[in-house]
Amino acid sequence: MERLGGTRQTVVSDRARLDVHTWAETEAAAYDLCALVRGLLGVMPGVRDGVTVYTVAEVGGPQWLPDTESGQARYAYAVEIHMRGRVLEIPKPGI
Repeated sequence: MERLGGTRQTVVSDRARLDVHTWAETEAAAYDLCALVRGLLGVMPGVRDGVTVYTVAEVGGPQWLPDTESGQARYAYAVEIHMRGRVLEIPKPGI
């Protein structure tokens, strides 16, 4: 999973665009893993570890993308996750 970009949705929320890649020994196993990750991300909205996840939207469905470097089977898809940020504590100088 890698963040490719996204946008600030509001002053307190972010819509991250992620590329998700799944590798396995066979094409079928790579697809099954991709389907599992899609399912898990699909039920992510709610509060997770104190972070509010508003929506998860698939923006590019699974595609067969064999990894030429490793020779492994791979599937990839793209998703946007809209979540609320958290307050950042900025240390004061000298403290």
